[in-house]
Amino acid sequence: MADFKYVELISTGETLLHDICTEICNNYPDEANAKLKNFPFNSASGETEEVNTWELVKTEFDTIKTTQMKSVVLECTTKIGTSTTKKFYVKLTQPYWGTTYAAGVAKDHSTLRISVFENYDPIDDTFDFESHTVTYEWADENFKVSNAFTDRTIYSPIYVYLNLSRNRIAMCLVGDPAVHFQDYKKSFMYVGAIKPFKDLNEFDVNGNFLLTAGSVSAEPTAPAAGDIRQYGMYASYGNTTLSMFRTRSGILHQRHYPAFITQAPDPAVSYTNSSTGTNSGLELEVNGFNASIWTKKYHLSPIYVVHPYDGYRGSLENVIAVSKNNILHQDELIVDVTGKTWKQEVYKYFDHNTTNSFMNKSANVRMGLAILKEVRY
Repeated sequence: MADFKYVELISTGETLLHDICTEICNNYPDEANAKLKNFPFNSASGETEEVNTWELVKTEFDTIKTTQMKSVVLECTTKIGTSTTKKFYVKLTQPYWGTTYAAGVAKDHSTLRISVFENYDPIDDTFDFESHTVTYEWADENFKVSNAFTDRTIYSPIYVYLNLSRNRIAMCLVGDPAVHFQDYKKSFMYVGAIKPFKDLNEFDVNGNFLLTAGSVSAEPTAPAAGDIRQYGMYASYGNTTLSMFRTRSGILHQRHYPAFITQAPDPAVSYTNSSTGTNSGLELEVNGFNASIWTKKYHLSPIYVVHPYDGYRGSLENVIAVSKNNILHQDELIVDVTGKTWKQEVYKYFDHNTTNSFMNKSANVRMGLAILKEVRY
């Protein structure tokens, strides 16, 4: 299985886009090194090299600090089934560039803005059907101690955990807790195709592109004033729901929701978000959920993507739902598998804890996540 790579690294706000492009794009920094960006493979286990089709198609630099990368546009060529392909584009922007940055001031130092679209023209810088911009945050930028901001700045470390496939990016960014113990967050982002049901909807490629990201700041409830992107009353803003590019009938950027196997909650007990004061999802018993007394194992679940009318569409690729009880952030989970050429899959667990995530609108808002790290033969 050579169609993914897993990376752990330490970056900073200043170098984040550069570091992400270095790991993701097979043409970064130049075509001469493209082969180095293909997915790693284990020839001794029968794996063959797979081409990484992510491309860097546009870079924008800061107007003040002219060597600083402000935004990038990435091209992804997804492949569903054996032959059907589709190009989508992802734009990542760091909003604090463009102004003189001062330490100790809230300046979006722990923020990316992300959108997806199709049919990009890099010469005219035009594209079709751009999503609403989704805020991705890995620290509480407004957190203060004695009425003063913490020492977290664009130069503070960021822990990056990235699983890249030819179809999507699954990533967890964590603000360095050594800077301050209370303002850092563990934040999850997924952008790209989901895994369709085998032999049932492998034709699903035209709108099969998802965007969701964790945030601390509140998710919008309506488009900003003057925003021409109007996608209807069920439009997704990508923080508390899953924003799919198109529905089966072609409606753009509509809300989809997660579904996964989870134990039954207390009847009629809902989870009250302490920050927003809203009830969302169901809350389980907080005092326990151990490995099964019968099997001695934790039971994990795929995360299915569901539309209220269209129904089940597929699942997140190599991302699973994990109960947070009696498990620690960054624990590794070893899963025995059958029917595949490898015998075990190793997942990295993340106790994601942003105020807003797609788990807010799920059957268990306290569910954690794990991302595939490696396979073992």
